[in-house]
Amino acid sequence: MTTGEKPGVLAQGVAFAALFVVIGLVGMYLPPLYFFAAMLLPLPVMMIVLKTDLRYGILGLTAAGLIFAVLIPLEAAFVLVFQYGLLGIVYGVLFKKGDSSARILSAGVLFAVVSAFLYPALSYFLTGNNLFILGEEERRSIEQMLAAYRDAGMLENVPPEWQGDAGASIIAFFEFFLPGQYVVYAAAQGAVTYFLARVCLQRFNCFLPPRLAFTNISLPWYSIWGPIAGLAFTMAGDQFSWALGARTGKNLLFILFWLYMITGLSVAAYFFRKINVVWFIKLVFLVFAIIYLPFSMMIIVLLGVADPLVNFRRLHPET
Repeated sequence: MTTGEKPGVLAQGVAFAALFVVIGLVGMYLPPLYFFAAMLLPLPVMMIVLKTDLRYGILGLTAAGLIFAVLIPLEAAFVLVFQYGLLGIVYGVLFKKGDSSARILSAGVLFAVVSAFLYPALSYFLTGNNLFILGEEERRSIEQMLAAYRDAGMLENVPPEWQGDAGASIIAFFEFFLPGQYVVYAAAQGAVTYFLARVCLQRFNCFLPPRLAFTNISLPWYSIWGPIAGLAFTMAGDQFSWALGARTGKNLLFILFWLYMITGLSVAAYFFRKINVVWFIKLVFLVFAIIYLPFSMMIIVLLGVADPLVNFRRLHPET
C-alpha cells in the first residue's frame, strides 16, 4: 500500500468496519434476520484484511467491538466479535495468502466450530449456566410447537395415551443431541460464509483460488478415528453408566453422520458422472434412490466412512 493509495484504502476499511457494525446491530435487533446476519458478518472484516492488512483488520474489529459494547449487551458483543469477526480475519488472511479452496474451507469451518463454543464455555465458567440443557422457557416453546402439530392433525395416527410420552421423548432427544446440532449449525454457517466470501471477492475482482469441485471432497485417512472414538465413548458410557461419555460419543457420531453424508454424496456424484450409460438409466437409478431413501442414505454414509481408507476415486491428497 503506497502513500498515495493509503487514504483511500483506509477509507474503505472504515466503511467496511461500519458495515460490520450495521449488520451486527440488524441481527441483534431483528432476531428473524440473525441467521442471515451471522453469515454475512465475517465478510466486511475479511475485506478490511484483503484491502489493507491484518493489523487494520484487527483495529477495525476492535473499534466495532467497542461500539457494540455500548449499544448491546456485553455477551452479545463478545459473540459478534470473537465468533463472527475473527472468522472474517481467518478468511481474509487465508484468501490473501492464496491458499487452496480446500484448505480455506476446512480452516474456516474448523474455526467456526471452535469459536462457537467460546460463549457457552464462558457462560458456564462465569455463571454455571449450561446452555446445552434446556430451560423451562425452551421446553414450553417445544411443547407449544408439538401442541400446534397435534391441533393441525399431524399426530392423529398416534394414540392419545402415547402423545404425552412422545412429546417428552422428542424434548429429551432434542436436548440430548443439542451439542451435536450446535456443531453442525456452526459448521454449516462457516461453510455458507465461505461461499458468500467467494461471491464477494469475485464482485471486487480479487484473486480467487480454483473452486473445490464437489466430486473431489474427501477426508484424510486418519478421520477414521472419529467414528472409532464415538463408538468407544458410547460403549463405555452405556457399559459403565457414564452419562457424559455416552452423550459425548453419540453426539460425535451424530456430527460424523452429516460429515460422512457429504463425503459419501461426493463419491456417489463422482461415479454417477463418470459411468458412461444412457441418461435414462441414470434417471431411473436416481428415482429408485429417492424412493428407497433410508437405504440410499445408509449406502451413502458407508461410502463416506470407507472412502478415507479405500480412496475410491484415487484422489491425490494435498501436500
